[in-house]
Amino acid sequence: MIELRTGIKMGYREVGETGSQSVVMIHGATDSSLSFSQVAPLVADAGYHVFLPELRGHGESDKPDEFYKISLLAEDIAAFMEMRAGPAHLVGHSIGSFVAQELAITRPDLVLSLTLIGASDKMAGSKALQWILYGADDFPGALALQGEMSDEFLIDWTSSDNEDAAFVQGTFDHAKRLPGHVWINTFCGSEDLNNSQRLAEITLPVQIIWGTGDDFYKKQDQLSLINSLGADMMLYIQKPGKGHNVHWEKGMAKEIAEDICRFMGSF
Repeated sequence: MIELRTGIKMGYREVGETGSQSVVMIHGATDSSLSFSQVAPLVADAGYHVFLPELRGHGESDKPDEFYKISLLAEDIAAFMEMRAGPAHLVGHSIGSFVAQELAITRPDLVLSLTLIGASDKMAGSKALQWILYGADDFPGALALQGEMSDEFLIDWTSSDNEDAAFVQGTFDHAKRLPGHVWINTFCGSEDLNNSQRLAEITLPVQIIWGTGDDFYKKQDQLSLINSLGADMMLYIQKPGKGHNVHWEKGMAKEIAEDICRFMGSF
């Protein structure tokens, strides 16, 4: 746990040799440091010092009742990096990818490269986000439920075919423990986010990893993201049949770690 200048205490994990080049892995909404816990040691074994901070509202970090705007989450991560990681390669998943994008735009002094997993260039207009917040015929939505999600929903939300039963149970248990206001504040905080006109400001190397079975960000989202980015170096990797949480899926931790290390070592 570390106390940040932004006024919160942030939980985090780290693995790897001090003094090595830093990598900061930023998890998605309703996740925790557990999200990258299988990938991080493999990246550390390749010679990096890997940090797994937990976003405001998540894991062991403080959970104030306020909208968690992406700019606020990014400022927390920037404060963490100033104190612990220094300039680093950023790996962001889902909402964590938007945090990474924000840092690359507003604090390029802290960012060496970007790996975006399960990402897009915008949340505004997202059907998946509208479903989470406002529901549909089969689900009333987080706002109607005041963030008190059923076990049936959470089992589906955190499902994966990961080989480690403790990992699968841990992801469920974390989502189950989240206060209702965290669900609402996290998703409402990014409801109007649109980076499509800002991403051209990024001149850092960018890697995009996308599972073709992603139900949240689909092919058109990837094309929009690629079109919006103004990166000097960009690599786009598709994982056939894999879902939104591609790094959770069976046998994928090693493959994703290799993708990340290969990219970071290419410049």
